[in-house]
Amino acid sequence: DPISQASADQRKGRCGRTSDGICIRLYAEDDFAARPAFTDPEILRTNLASVILQMTSLGLGDLAAFPFIDPPDRRSVKDGVDLLQELGAVQESGRLTPVGRRLAKLPVDPRLARMIVEADRLGCAREVLVIVAALSIQDPRERPVDARQAADEHHARFADKGSDFLTWLNLWRWLHERQAELSSNQFRKLCRAEFLNYLRVREWQDLHGQLRAVARDLGIRLGPPEAEADPDRVHTALLTGLLSHVGLKQGDTRDYLGARGTRFAIFPGSALARKPPRWVMAAELVETSRLWGRVAAAIQPEWVEPLAGHLLKRGYAEP
Repeated sequence: DPISQASADQRKGRCGRTSDGICIRLYAEDDFAARPAFTDPEILRTNLASVILQMTSLGLGDLAAFPFIDPPDRRSVKDGVDLLQELGAVQESGRLTPVGRRLAKLPVDPRLARMIVEADRLGCAREVLVIVAALSIQDPRERPVDARQAADEHHARFADKGSDFLTWLNLWRWLHERQAELSSNQFRKLCRAEFLNYLRVREWQDLHGQLRAVARDLGIRLGPPEAEADPDRVHTALLTGLLSHVGLKQGDTRDYLGARGTRFAIFPGSALARKPPRWVMAAELVETSRLWGRVAAAIQPEWVEPLAGHLLKRGYAEP
């Protein structure tokens, strides 16, 4: 992504930290001169759903009337409110629902927090906490340029043909078993041999531990470790946070029609890319060469209506 002139100059300063250096920018000087002088404040660049949720829970009033130093764009505020309504966190009046009050107490993105709250109701919180922690960090699986095929072969052992979310669970259980058997140094070497980033694995484990502690304080039941939850219940819980990331396959193409007329395809690195299912949900929609759905899973359309009844538009006519 293009950076601001101030950000580029900050990077340039690193060249001369210990002595005179040379900075080579890999873009034209005209390109540099056309860029904004300073980086936009974060509140102008980020999704405001979490900000709106926290401000509402603290009783700070209407976000549009709040005296921000750099007021966010009205469209960003509307997008944030729309997302919270999609998650069932706020009423049309702007007040928090009981679900919204629980979401405000979870220190993760509102979409992910909604998954945890629903998982408590469905009795699959233990599995969903692992997946939510994985979605909150950078992927620990590595694909070095000079060893991509070897890395793919190692990672393929954990892949689930119908769900990239269950792939996270398979990897988590394998790591848990290996870590119990090996010393810290042996486990670090194993991660390197399996093309896994050890520091990101530790970050995943640390974040999972923090979420478990918060969930326990909120009265969320994890259930016994030996009792594995039904995958359909796990996916139903995840779906509550991804209602606008659902897609229906278009004919014989690999394109999916999503919410609000968006069109996306399953990311090539997904286990579902070779045989795309009719209905999918994706953890995120990322635009590069085109719009891709990353971390996807096959779903059943009948799961959607009970969860999205407040979003559906129904029409009635004479037969």
